[in-house]
Amino acid sequence: MKHNLVILTNNFPDTEKKSEIWLLDELNIIYTYFNKIYLIPDIDVKGSYKLPSNVEVIETNNSENISLIDKWNCFKVLMSDCKYYPSKIHFFKNLRYNFALLKSIQSKANNINVKLNKIENNIILYSYWSDNLATKASLIKLKNKNIINFISRGHGFDVFENQTHFGVIPFRKFQYTQLNKIYSVSKKGLNHLNANRRYNETKNSYSYLGTLNNSFKNIFNYNNTFSILTCSFIRNVKRLDLMPEILKHINFELIWHVIGNGEDFDLLKEKCKVLPKNISVIFHGELSNHEVLNFYQNNSINLFASLSFSEGLPVSMMEAQSFGIPIMSTDVGGCSEICNNETGFLIDKNFVAKDVAEKIEKFKSSNKNTITFHNQCRKHWEENFDAEKNYKQFAESILNLN
Repeated sequence: MKHNLVILTNNFPDTEKKSEIWLLDELNIIYTYFNKIYLIPDIDVKGSYKLPSNVEVIETNNSENISLIDKWNCFKVLMSDCKYYPSKIHFFKNLRYNFALLKSIQSKANNINVKLNKIENNIILYSYWSDNLATKASLIKLKNKNIINFISRGHGFDVFENQTHFGVIPFRKFQYTQLNKIYSVSKKGLNHLNANRRYNETKNSYSYLGTLNNSFKNIFNYNNTFSILTCSFIRNVKRLDLMPEILKHINFELIWHVIGNGEDFDLLKEKCKVLPKNISVIFHGELSNHEVLNFYQNNSINLFASLSFSEGLPVSMMEAQSFGIPIMSTDVGGCSEICNNETGFLIDKNFVAKDVAEKIEKFKSSNKNTITFHNQCRKHWEENFDAEKNYKQFAESILNLN
C-alpha cells in the first residue's frame, strides 16, 4: 500500500506569491510514488497552479484558543531553546514574542491534525523549510499517531545560524526530537549540521533540488556584446543595488539584463542612472518561469550573476546552468557547489566592487568565455541538478526511511 505525503509550505501552490514555484517540478515527478499528496500552505490560497490528479490542497484556520496543556508544552519548547542562544539577553528580550509565536504555531498544528485524522494511516509529513514550518510539523507529529515519518528540507537561513538575526534557529532542539530526517539542499549545509554535535547526526542528510531538462541548444555567440544577467527579487538580501558600483569600473561595452521586481526596484533604477555610456541596463520586470526559460533559450548570455549575502543553493542558478550559462556568485550557503572554477567563479561575500569588475574583465578574455565552457557548465548541471534524477532519488529515500 502506498504512503500518503503531507507537505507543509509557506505559500505554494498560491499563484500570487510565487516564492516556492520550483516545488511544482518536484510534485510533477514524485506524485507517482504516493497514494495521495496533501499540500497545506500557511496562507489562504487565492489561485492555484495546475497540480497532479492525486494532489489535494488543504486549507486550515487558526482556532482562537489552545488548551492549558498545549500552553505548557509551548513553554517547555520555548525554554529548551534558552541554552542555545549566543546571548541570553536576546533570549529573554524575545521571550514574550516567541511564546506568542509558539502558541500561534500550536493553534495551526491543532487544526491541521483535525484534518489529518480523516486521512488513513501511513502518513509521511514533509515540511518544505526547517523554520517555523518544521516546528509546526513537530507539534503535529507529537499528537498524531498516523504519521510514520517526519522529514524536512533545509535551505539557507534555516540551516546556517549566521544567516539569522540572533545567530540561532528557533526551536531547533525541539525539531530534532521529532524529525526522522532533515535534508539540506547542499552538501555544505549537511556538513554544517553534522558539525553541530548537539543534534543527532544520523538524522542529517542532503538532497539537491533540480530543474527540468529544457531543450538545450548552445546559442552562445562570443561576438555579441558582453552580457550579464540577474534573475531574482529586487530586495535587500539580493544586493542588486551594488551591481552599478561594479559596472562603473568596466571599460568595455556591456549589457546588464535585470529580470525581476521588488521593493528596491526604484532604488536600483536610480543608481543605474549614473552608469557610464558603455553600460546598458535592460529592465525586463517580473517574468513568468516560462518566459525566463524562453529568454535563456533565445539569448546569448555571457554570465549569470548573484550578489546575495544569504542563500541556500539557488534554483535560479540551476536554471541558468541548464542552458550552459557560467555563474558569478558570492560564496554564501551552498553556492560553491554550483558556482566554482569548473562553472564560473566565486567572489567574496564582502566583496570590493573594483575587484569584482577586474574578475569580470579577466573572465571576458579567458577560456571560460567560450562555447566549450558553456557546454561544460551544461554537463555540470546534468550531473548534479537534473530534477528528474534528483527528485526520484529523494522520493525513494524518504520511502525507505526506517
